[in-house]
Amino acid sequence: MTDPTRKRQPRMPIEARRDQVLDAALRLITESGYAAASMEAIARTADIAKPRVYAAYPDRGQLIRALLEREEQHAIAALAEAMPRLSDDIDLPTTLAAAAENLLHAITEHPAAWRLLTLGTDEAPPEAREHYAAARRFALSQLRTLLETGRTNHPWLAGLDLELAAHSLLAVGEQTVRLILTGSPDFTPQRFGGFARSLLRALPSTAPG
Repeated sequence: MTDPTRKRQPRMPIEARRDQVLDAALRLITESGYAAASMEAIARTADIAKPRVYAAYPDRGQLIRALLEREEQHAIAALAEAMPRLSDDIDLPTTLAAAAENLLHAITEHPAAWRLLTLGTDEAPPEAREHYAAARRFALSQLRTLLETGRTNHPWLAGLDLELAAHSLLAVGEQTVRLILTGSPDFTPQRFGGFARSLLRALPSTAPG
């Protein structure tokens, strides 16, 4: 039944409507989890009639996939901007520290998107679990490439298990993002950047004798 008190909204292009629907879903999921983001709740949060939600996305699975893909594209763009250009003569400690601090600044500017991408997967629908797995594989691949590139100036990396090193860096990165997303003034990009630089300076520049 149509709510007679609902103010009729003007028509808008379908792409704009889809963004409106995805914004509402993002807010619900990051505040209350996936279970809270029903089609009815999304319509209510967006302040539109439920048929308009279905006109934008025929079912909840497609809506969740579209949301994850949109926010992943934002994350990839932030990561690409944060990462300095890779070359054989990069200074690995400086590159890692700068990239980490740049990325953390991007996270503080768009926290809701990153909360979505770092939520636990226990209560996530299948679409989200598949997405998380693919995103982690991509991140591991990027870290592995960075470590392999750094071997030129840091021969000590030759004896390191780069697969385990990439997994370890990813675990540290994920925890760092969670701490940043608490919003606590104790955890800032500058603090983590300084910590990373101090830690990485202690690494050897040549292979141990």
